Amino acid sequence: MASKNLIRSRTHLKFVSEQPCIICSRPDVQSAHIRYAGAGIGMKPSDHFVVPLCIDHHSEQHRMNERMFWHLYKKDPLVYAFFFCLQSPDKKIKKSSFDKFRNFFE
Repeated sequence: MASKNLIRSRTHLKFVSEQPCIICSRPDVQSAHIRYAGAGIGMKPSDHFVVPLCIDHHSEQHRMNERMFWHLYKKDPLVYAFFFCLQSPDKKIKKSSFDKFRNFFE
């Protein structure tokens, strides 16, 4: 059921990966999914929930408890992800952003 609401967008992932790492500002980044915003155990969330992380920080994010990772760096990844969605060149990502993030900001 959750997979029906997942939006995949190579355009948005490329856009996010062109931004600097939100932790250290390095330019060599990957689009990192925010897993706790997820679609279920073992599933990646919708591509709305991605932020740019350098290779080192992306690896670190996967090696530890994700909420602890974000707490350690004093970052709210959902705020960043929402910001990137609103600026996305992908119209379906931009248009559906408010609905996707509504539950996190109420």
